[in-house]
Amino acid sequence: MTPRSRLVAVSACAAAALAVFAYIAIGLVSGAGLASWHQNAKASLSFAPAAAMAAGLAAWWVVGWWQGADAARKWTPFGMAWRSVALAFLLFPPLATAWVAAVESIAHVVSGAPGPLAVALAWVPALAVYAALFGVMLGAMPALCISYFLCRWFLQQTRAATGAQHGGAR
Repeated sequence: MTPRSRLVAVSACAAAALAVFAYIAIGLVSGAGLASWHQNAKASLSFAPAAAMAAGLAAWWVVGWWQGADAARKWTPFGMAWRSVALAFLLFPPLATAWVAAVESIAHVVSGAPGPLAVALAWVPALAVYAALFGVMLGAMPALCISYFLCRWFLQQTRAATGAQHGGAR
């Protein structure tokens, strides 16, 4: 497995884990506790795959950006992490909307629920906006910290593998 593939996979797993932890934190802070977690778990935890997709795509694109960068330009782990997290947060709302809409559409068709599909999907855009807001409020700093260490590891691995100083951190 290449360092790029590892960075993408670990970034995606970390984002999914952060989404699950954010759901748990919201449940605990709201005062409801985790006694009723199963009632809203489907809607809330359905954002974890979207978060994983956003982080994985962002890591993939940032590494491509780094590889295409001018050799004289030095990339720091923080700069690479910041780009990755910012891009992931930009990708998250459309991916979350598409993911939840797909899941709800499939569930609606499979269950044979009465009523048009548009009624079942009416709440999806509002839920995606709330997920993006909670993601920024609860996930921005942890995501940046995790991404910093992942990008530092990636830059060290690629520098050691190539023996070059292309964009490496000092």
